[in-house]
Formats: sequence, C-alpha cells, structure tokens
Amino acid sequence: MAQKPASKPSRQPRKSLTTRQASVIESPIGAALIAALWERMAERAHTPKELAESLGITYVYLMALARGEKPIQQISREVLKRAADYLNIPAAQAYLLAGALTPEDFVLMPSLDERIARVREAMTNDAMWCGLALSDEVWRKTPQEARLLICMLYEQSAKTTWLDWTLVPKGTTTKIKRAS
Repeated sequence: MAQKPASKPSRQPRKSLTTRQASVIESPIGAALIAALWERMAERAHTPKELAESLGITYVYLMALARGEKPIQQISREVLKRAADYLNIPAAQAYLLAGALTPEDFVLMPSLDERIARVREAMTNDAMWCGLALSDEVWRKTPQEARLLICMLYEQSAKTTWLDWTLVPKGTTTKIKRAS
C-alpha cells in the first residue's frame, strides 16, 4: 500500500486590511516629523546623536520623542525651528509635521452671524428676492431663528449653500424644521 506524501500545511493568504480597519490604525501625533528627521538623518549619514545635537536636545530626549514617550507637538519653538533647518523646510511645515498645527488652523471660519449676513447680502442683490428682503431695521429686530428660516428658504429657492447647517445650534434647527 503506497503512502501519500505528507502535504505541507497550506499557508492562509494574509488578509488585507479593510478600509475601516486601516482608518483605525493611525500614526501618533508628530510621527511625520520624526519620520522626516530619520529619513534626512539617513540621507546625511548622521547618527541619532548627531541629529540630537543638530536639534539642540539630548539623545535621550530625542529617543523618547521617537518612541512616543514625549509629546512631539509640545516641543519648543526653537527645537522646531532647528528641525525645519535640518530638514530644509519652512518652520510652519515643521509645525504641521509635529502636529502642533493643523491645516484648519490656517482657515478663518466665519461665525453664524457672519454667514447669515452673507446670505442676506446675496438675497438683497438677487433680482427675485430683493423686494422680499427685510429692511435693515426690521432685520436687526428679527429673532435669529426667523433669520435662519429666511436664509434657509432663500438657499432652497436660489439652489445655493451659504450656511453650513451642521454649525446651527441644535435647538434652533428643531425650531426651523417645525416652522417649515
């Protein structure tokens, strides 16, 4: 009776991460700066001790930053400036890599009142709505909830989006929905 050759256990193919799982795995804040420093250090054939000297910090502190034991986004302006110089990038970019700033820090978000004012201005300049727009005196006396409702009606009619309705306070949107 012939024996079957022992078959090798088949390896299961490695499962790739789903998009949802991949989005859960995030780099720690500031890891981009450390990665950029490590890459530049390798390009220059420097040691971590030489990198620490260039940054004006101790080797121990650099390694604590690299291991995530110290918060990178809280390192001093001077160290970030030296890191920018080492990487040959603007200081603002070093702040972004360190997680000390986010792109949102560079955008001025208008307040709800400013957004309402923009919608009203568009409404008063719209040929179909200018006759319906309230006078300045009446507009100032109109409660904010009513102003929001007017703006919402104008947006629907003009097929525009001036307001970000996620920024409207919850109690206000409830009142608007009941009124419409």
